[in-house]
Amino acid sequence: MDQIMKLMQNPTVMQVVSNPKVMNAVMSAMSMRGKVAGVTSAATKTVARSLGLATRDEVRELRRTVRRLEEQLNDQEAEGADRVPGRDG
Repeated sequence: MDQIMKLMQNPTVMQVVSNPKVMNAVMSAMSMRGKVAGVTSAATKTVARSLGLATRDEVRELRRTVRRLEEQLNDQEAEGADRVPGRDG
């Protein structure tokens, strides 16, 4: 950060940065990463679907669902054990 602050104090750098064309180029470059990630993600999902494979997001969601169902099952088993006298939980 210190180096960036020193660089920003340089009059030549300030003049270049104040140029709207330079700022538009910088903003375009920064947004390019997100665009590339989006296109790559969409292409990956398309290929995975065509091959019948699960994507990382689908596996993550499946794990969440399984964890949630296991918790619900444990809760129901605990409630059932509380209702039946003489049964160990």
